[in-house]
This record gives sequence, structure tokens and C-alpha cells, in this order.
Amino acid sequence: MKIRGRIYSVILVLLLVFFVWLRGVQDLQPSQGSNQPSIGTGMQKETLYVWYTDEALTDYMNSMALSYMEAHDNIRIVPTLVSAVEYVESINQATMQEQAMPDLCLISNDSLEKVYLAGLADEITDPEQIVTEENFPQAALHAVTYQDKLLAYPFYYETSLLLYNQTYLDEMAANKIEALKSQQEAGEEVGIEITGGSDLIPKTVDDILNLADAYDAPDGVESILKWDVSDIFYNYFFAGNYMDIGGEDGDDASICNIHNENTTACLQMYQSLNQFFSIEAKEADYNTVLQEFIDGRTLFTVVTTDAIARLEAAKADGSLQGEYGMAMLPDVSTDLKSRGLSVTNGVIVNGYGHYKEDANAFASYLTGTIGADFYDRTGKLTAHKNVSYENDKPALAMQAYEKSVSLPKIMQVSNFWVQLERTLTGIWEGEDADQALQSLQEQMDVQLQK
Repeated sequence: MKIRGRIYSVILVLLLVFFVWLRGVQDLQPSQGSNQPSIGTGMQKETLYVWYTDEALTDYMNSMALSYMEAHDNIRIVPTLVSAVEYVESINQATMQEQAMPDLCLISNDSLEKVYLAGLADEITDPEQIVTEENFPQAALHAVTYQDKLLAYPFYYETSLLLYNQTYLDEMAANKIEALKSQQEAGEEVGIEITGGSDLIPKTVDDILNLADAYDAPDGVESILKWDVSDIFYNYFFAGNYMDIGGEDGDDASICNIHNENTTACLQMYQSLNQFFSIEAKEADYNTVLQEFIDGRTLFTVVTTDAIARLEAAKADGSLQGEYGMAMLPDVSTDLKSRGLSVTNGVIVNGYGHYKEDANAFASYLTGTIGADFYDRTGKLTAHKNVSYENDKPALAMQAYEKSVSLPKIMQVSNFWVQLERTLTGIWEGEDADQALQSLQEQMDVQLQK
């Protein structure tokens, strides 16, 4: 009995040693089904994974994570660059597996309905109360609102502007001033005042056509106006003021107004420009058009906000021919107004996340403490409107953003932009504008079951 008792005692001791060892190993391993790793057997740090898809943000995201962790030693921030291909599906898959799932995601506003209905985005708590009209334009607030709920912290945006060669306009203005002086000296009544190239910046498409008629282009200038007519981002402004998909917040499936008298008139004007400028849709891609502008071969073009960084780089290395300027997109005519398109990228909090309070706090920090260095380091423009820049172009872009219309969030019409691109290409190449718009309207009505 004594021997058997000793054996039992030894076995119990061995079992006890084994369980102590096992517990120690578990303390050193991340707990399964959680984003919370252990630090030895002591205090555990909460780990927040932040997903994004644009490599240009990497350095900035890493620096913001480090600065935040310096002030919050109980939190670990892990910015994670992932593929943009099937992004929402990847978020969902990682969330369901609960292994390093994203607590925060950078995402474009048109995907908000999809992520919200899937439970992948919660209504934000906005602990610092930064998502307000004091800090963001209405365009940003509408972009991140779904069914009267704020689903994201606005981060950065993209919209369209008119780009022009300031040097060419100044030269044209100088010639006009000399001609007007000659007329005045001859006793003729002039009635036109021109003080510089800025007076020639077109307010309407008609102004561009009138300028083109009178412009004696210098050597090397091949086009008065050229833009990517195959991309909706650079075409939408022609009819954007009179199209309405989803209402202000882009989430109302009962609103779909594409085919109307004004959109037809605007796109008939759009079509007429092909006869004047003869731009081939298959050849005028955005990068080529922008490079032609940099080379001094184009007077006007339509660009998105990403062009600012590229133009500044060309200016710095001396490849930019002349000075450049930017202006609001011209109206179609004095009677028909224009309105550009915009996309807002925001930060959402995963509805299945374990640390929503801390996730909201970091999202607020990331988007609320932003400064001019964000543009310098990423080439992107923050949606926060209270940022000062040395360059005047970002401030002008903010004005265009404030006027813009956002991509809608309604999943049933997620193909609207592809279909609209095809419609505009067809109109550009000669299809009847009224019939093309009516066909698109009918297709979207079927998808919305109207």
C-alpha cells in the first residue's frame, strides 16, 4: 500500500507540474478567437488591427499607430495593408474566422450599406465629437451617413477639378490687353476689362468654346480641351446637378431620377463637344491626358485631386511646361449648372470587434488630429476642412468637394456607374441622348423594383 501510495503521489506531482507548465505556455500564446495577445503572465495588451488597401498610406498609418501607442501603453495598433480585390469579402472572412480580424477598416462610402447590413460596421460613437459640420463639409457627412446613422469617420476624398495652363492664359490675356488698348486708342468702345489670365478662366463650357475660337495657340499646343471621356469621374459633372440616385445620403432606394429634361439637355451639349474637340474615347486615358498637359500640349483638362501631387512633382523636377492653375468645374451653360462626383474614404468600426470603445477612440484620433502633412506624405486630401496648406490647390479642391455629389450606397444599383459610363460613351459616339438616358432609367428602376 505504501509503495502504491508513493506511486500515486508521484503521479499527482507530475500532473501538477504538467498543468503549471501548460498554463505558462498558454500565457505566452495569443488566445484563440480573439485579437488579444498575452504579455507573459502579466498584463495583456489589446490589439487593434486596422485594414487599408492603398500602399500610399503605409508610412502615415504606421506613424499614427506609433504615436497613439506612445500615449496608450495598454493598446497595440497593427496597420495592415490588404488587397483591394473583394475587400469587403475579405473583411467578412477574417471576421468570421476571428483570427487577427480587422477592428477598423478604411473603406469607400459606396460600400457602407453592404458592410452595415453584414454587421461589419457599427454606428460610430464619436467619443471626441469630431464628426460635425464644424470639422467636415456636408458632402463628407452625407457620405458617411446611412439610414440617419453615422457609420464612419471621414478620412480623405477624391473629386474633380478643371486644370489649366496658367502661363498660356497669361500670354493670351496680355495679347488681348494690347489689342484692347489699340482699340481704345483708335476711339473704339471696348466694354471688356481684362487684367490677367485669371479673367479668362472659363465659367461655362460655352466660355471654353468661345475661347477656343479666338485662341491663337502657340507651337506645341495640340488641344484646347482634352479629358478622359471614358471615365465617369471626369464626365459626371455634365449631368451631375440633375441626376439623383438615393437622395442626399445615397441610401434611399425610392429616389432614382436619371432621365429628365435637364440631363438630356446637358448630355446633348456633352455630345456636341465631340464634334468640336474630336476626342477618341479609347485613346484619351487619364494618365496620358495628364502627361500631355504636363508636357504643355493641352490648355484645359479635367482631373481628380490626385493630380495635385503629380503636378507639384513635375514642377519640382522641371518637367512641367509653364505654371498650372485649378478652378471649379465649369457649368454646362449659363442655364445648366454642373456638379462633380466625389468618393469619400472613411474609417469604420467592425460590428463584431472585441474592443469597440478603443477602436472608436483610435479612429477619432486618426481622422481628427490630421494635418497638412497628410497631403505631403500620402498625396491625398483629408476630408477635415480645418487644415491649412501652403499650396492653395487643396483649399480649392475642398470647395469642389463641398459642392460634389457622393457615390450612392444602395447595393441594388452598385452597377450604376458602369452602366452610366457605357451610356455616356454611347452618347459621346453618337447615340441619341434622350433614348440612352431613358434606357438607363428603366434598367435602374427594374433593379430597384420601382
